[in-house]
Amino acid sequence: MKSILCITNMESAATGLRRSADVLSAASDTLDIIQTDDTEKFSPLWTKKAKASGFVLILWMGTGLASDFLKKLHSFMNEQHIPFFIQVSDLEKEKEKGCITEEQTVLIKKYLSCGGLTNYSNLLRYIFHTFCDVSMSYEKPVDMPAWGFYVPGETKAYTDTREYVSLYVDKNKPTAGLIFLREDWLWGNLHWQSALIDILKQQGFNVMAVFTTTSDYRGTGNPILGKNMKQFFYIDDKPIPDVLINPFVFGLTTAGFVMPEDLKKLGIPILQVYNTYLNHEWWENHFAGLTANEISYAVAMPEFDGIIHTLPISTQEIREDGTHYHKPMPERMKALARRAWKWAMLSKKKNEEKKVAVIFHNYPPDNSHIGSASQLDSIESIRRLLVLLKEHGYSVDRIPENSQTFIDEVTAHATNDRRFISTELLDHADGKISSSDYKDFFSTLPEKTQEHLERDWGKAPGDVFRHKDDLIVPGVLNGHIFITVQPPRGFGEDPGKIYHSPDMAPTHQYLGAYEWIRNVWKADAMIHVGTHGNLEWLPGKGVALSNGCYPDINTGDVPNIYPYWITCVGEGIQAKRRSAACLISYLSAPMSLAGTYDEYENLENLLDEYCHFKQDEETAGQIVHIQDMIRKKAEECHLSEEVKEKDFANFEEYMGELHNFITDLKNMQISVGLHIMGQVPEGEEMEEYLFALTKLENGKVPSLAKELAKIHGHEYYELMENSAQIDEKTGLTYGVLLDQITKECREIIHFLHKCNFDPACVKGIGTLSWKNNCSQKEQENKIYETARYICTDIAPHLLQTTLELENTLRALDGHYIEPSPSGAPTSGGADLLPTGRNFYSIDPRALPTEPAWEIGKEMANNVIEQFIADEGHYPESVGIILWATSNMRNHGTCIAEFLYLMGLKPVWQPGSHRVTGVEVIPITELKRPRIDVTGRISGLFRDSLPASVTWLDEAADIIAKLDEPEDMNFVRKHVLEETEELEKEGLSKEEAWREASYRIFGDPPGCFGAGVGALLEGKNWQTVDDIAAVYTRWGGHAYGKGSEGRYMPKRFEKRMSQIEVTIQNVDQRESSMLSSDDYNAYRGGMVAAVRSASGKMPQNYVNDSSDKSKVMIRSLEQELKRWFRGEAVNPKYIEGMKKHGYKGAGDLAEYLAVSFQWDATSEIMEDWMYDQYTEKYVMDKDMQKWLKEVNPWALDRMINTLLEAHQRGMWNAKEDTIEELKKMMLEIEGELEED
Repeated sequence: MKSILCITNMESAATGLRRSADVLSAASDTLDIIQTDDTEKFSPLWTKKAKASGFVLILWMGTGLASDFLKKLHSFMNEQHIPFFIQVSDLEKEKEKGCITEEQTVLIKKYLSCGGLTNYSNLLRYIFHTFCDVSMSYEKPVDMPAWGFYVPGETKAYTDTREYVSLYVDKNKPTAGLIFLREDWLWGNLHWQSALIDILKQQGFNVMAVFTTTSDYRGTGNPILGKNMKQFFYIDDKPIPDVLINPFVFGLTTAGFVMPEDLKKLGIPILQVYNTYLNHEWWENHFAGLTANEISYAVAMPEFDGIIHTLPISTQEIREDGTHYHKPMPERMKALARRAWKWAMLSKKKNEEKKVAVIFHNYPPDNSHIGSASQLDSIESIRRLLVLLKEHGYSVDRIPENSQTFIDEVTAHATNDRRFISTELLDHADGKISSSDYKDFFSTLPEKTQEHLERDWGKAPGDVFRHKDDLIVPGVLNGHIFITVQPPRGFGEDPGKIYHSPDMAPTHQYLGAYEWIRNVWKADAMIHVGTHGNLEWLPGKGVALSNGCYPDINTGDVPNIYPYWITCVGEGIQAKRRSAACLISYLSAPMSLAGTYDEYENLENLLDEYCHFKQDEETAGQIVHIQDMIRKKAEECHLSEEVKEKDFANFEEYMGELHNFITDLKNMQISVGLHIMGQVPEGEEMEEYLFALTKLENGKVPSLAKELAKIHGHEYYELMENSAQIDEKTGLTYGVLLDQITKECREIIHFLHKCNFDPACVKGIGTLSWKNNCSQKEQENKIYETARYICTDIAPHLLQTTLELENTLRALDGHYIEPSPSGAPTSGGADLLPTGRNFYSIDPRALPTEPAWEIGKEMANNVIEQFIADEGHYPESVGIILWATSNMRNHGTCIAEFLYLMGLKPVWQPGSHRVTGVEVIPITELKRPRIDVTGRISGLFRDSLPASVTWLDEAADIIAKLDEPEDMNFVRKHVLEETEELEKEGLSKEEAWREASYRIFGDPPGCFGAGVGALLEGKNWQTVDDIAAVYTRWGGHAYGKGSEGRYMPKRFEKRMSQIEVTIQNVDQRESSMLSSDDYNAYRGGMVAAVRSASGKMPQNYVNDSSDKSKVMIRSLEQELKRWFRGEAVNPKYIEGMKKHGYKGAGDLAEYLAVSFQWDATSEIMEDWMYDQYTEKYVMDKDMQKWLKEVNPWALDRMINTLLEAHQRGMWNAKEDTIEELKKMMLEIEGELEED
């Protein structure tokens, strides 16, 4: 008698086979069922087992013969002519079987596709009878339903939707759809399903719980989910459910279970739930919430479906027999049911009855920056939303005439800025929660959460923003709309906490405000306005939140609709995963080229004049005079330190570099205003968007500017980098030729615009000036190709910007919001448009991608070459900032740079292109020493890219253990030195090695941020050592094998003391390091920490990969001064911001404050820069008048920032300037107090 060998990597399959074998008492001894995984090695044991088998059945979760084990086993069985069948995804038909007929294959597949105990038992009987010389009767496969409605307690599976609806659906109640695997129904694994169905019914739902096949996975012949869904969720082509609860992993669309059109047609919110892979104890004790693999397949990939994240509903526990089952989590299920109810009711409730809380972010928490949101005029956006809400029947009492009227109304009520709040305002506050109501709510929180809150803020309800017996909820009621400001994080209430409590709880008032919105005022939905607030950054798990996680506590069951900037990928994903947000992407701010102005324009003219004069013998005598004028004007532009004449062999080279500097400045992309949600770019603004979106290649679509440069006989960057040269054909300098190319781009775009972007008009651009220089058909066709792309794709998608407000309304109506990719549209991502959709990111297991790896290598080489140029030797230690947002957007270039500096490269899995490990690049191939790298990861990086954290931690250990000379392996050199020191301190060799080799540091588990921004904003510091202390307290937590965030300040300070170079890269030009304090908090904080630990300023570099075909490196000082000149004090930028009144003024004040913060950490600012801020932002009479009219608080903030810079010795200002600033401060604060 021959045996059957069954091999699987799925416990469910192994369990099913064993249960089926129990029925076969006679032959069960000759049935060998083995569960293994992809790491299994093909050994002689397997050859012995296979040879002894009459048949080998392999049921495998995976893609093709991806594992080495499967490949070798497959080859061996073919060589030995052993009958076999392999069920695995994406395997060529001829490889799935061996030594069996097509008829036998079809029958085996039929047994497997029908599934269940009866069919599996008969499958084994059939195999014994046919292949193992065992006389055994068997039945043919029994067809089982591909889908059916499951009703706990009933044995019948309903497969007629009309019948089920007539029996179980009350049309007066909302209906929840629930889908789950047919295999669970077939095998009776229905623990969590039954529990959830019961809880949903208790909430008041009709429940349509459907088991279903998902795809023709592994060739089973089963119908796909999309086909089934059209039957079970529809009657007369109309969907029945109001909300869908989805437990499927890998993504419904990415796995091919449904088409995107299926979800769009269904049109209801999809709430993603998690059945966790590990047990309850692990989940409860780990801030990660889920494993690294789960974050990929259960979190990131379902986001491609446009889902809304919710909660974990079961954990995987083990039975006494060693098998696993999913144990329901009743508390989380009830929370899910409440949230599902609120989403479902949005489509049931009349608009006139709905209550909507609009939550403006407010950092810093004063009146200068209400509605703080990157790139967005949040005030005007919500004013326009109020207009639409009223038109759609919502109860809105007042429509502000304009954004100024709107903000005036908001600031006339209670806000976070308590400097100017009167007792009368507090007495009549529209929002307040009584102490007794708050205490009742507080008592429902988990005990640990209560203890945490009381440790940090005292007994409930605390003292923060408490008036009489109430906690104040700032804001103003407008009908059924409550306009409020998000409560501050709390560090301003107790500045000392920034030094020692990165895990500080939000205040009682914070929780009270959200509790009032949810359960006192009873909001039906809330809208968090713009990128970004602090809710999603509160302490708690990264994903799969518990009822003790502060984002979960505050969001509760209220649908969270969150307009988010499309370029800010990671932060948006954070809001999606931690505050259950339905994202609505919005467009970047209007853009333009910086151009030249004031003294820079004069210098440019002199340089061009010089270039032509030196060509003309008649004017040669004037050359010396013009040279002196150039020197003087360069001095006026404060370029004497950045472009030093003494560094060049002659004046010609010096002049050429000056020319390149001005050309680079002139052609940099800057913001010239703010975006307003739903506003389609018009006129010149539309054309500037299109110019920015076609300046670089978009996939295979050529760059308009680069192709026009080629038509003129040059490469684009050849012109940029040699702008003083004269073009022989035109007699123009390369810089002026670039101006002409820009003009030609704009002519083409303007022509298309006048034709309303009709593709039929594309050939008409051949009548424009560019065509006069074009002699090659291939070049001509590329221009037409890009013009056609503008007409067919980019312009139509920009015209769909109205979706931003339209889909906000759709979300408020409880409808499905389509998903979209995210990133920087002007960095070759025009295909990311239109905005107004629920964006996703990327599978984290794919980082770095192979193209990103090549860019990362180039960036690493840039760092090494630049350091050698600056210091004359290789850097031994580098510090790099690793953010999830940038790595999600650029597909892992910074991760690649980290690895390549150390001399490692990723290993990609064939087919899926996922990273499965790293391998060493031999020194002979690397041809340089291995550089020691320390990464400071963000909390978001830690939680969303956990596999990358593992690879990066392993990198240092792998490299340190290589037997190489220390002068060629700086990682090994430093680890050996530090290991010896630690052993002397009493650690074992293993412990010392482990501590010495940590290279990944970040926030404490469950916490986010660097602390530096709040420290500087709160003015609670004296020296750079204070900044370093906070940076260490927040960022000195080691991650990797043996440490899930253990605080190791000495090891972190040791790393900082060794760092010679700091790096943080940029990959887009839609914002800058001066437009947000996050850059300084992380990168500037690292610079401060290095300065404090080493006693000297490191080299600080920025790699710019916004154009992937031309990666550039600049010093941090060059980068920030470039943005200062190009944007901060550029009249074009200032005038653009002035168009947006209050919000524009607030953002200008923020720009100045961030510049000051960079100076505090990295000594970037010079006196002339503070002088120019003072002149252009504060002292200019027209500017003063405007600021006082639109946002006097912003003017007050600017003055205070400048005075602080002077008081700290950071700005050597003129005495009369300081006196004037002090006088203005007294005047403005007096006026504010009077108001």
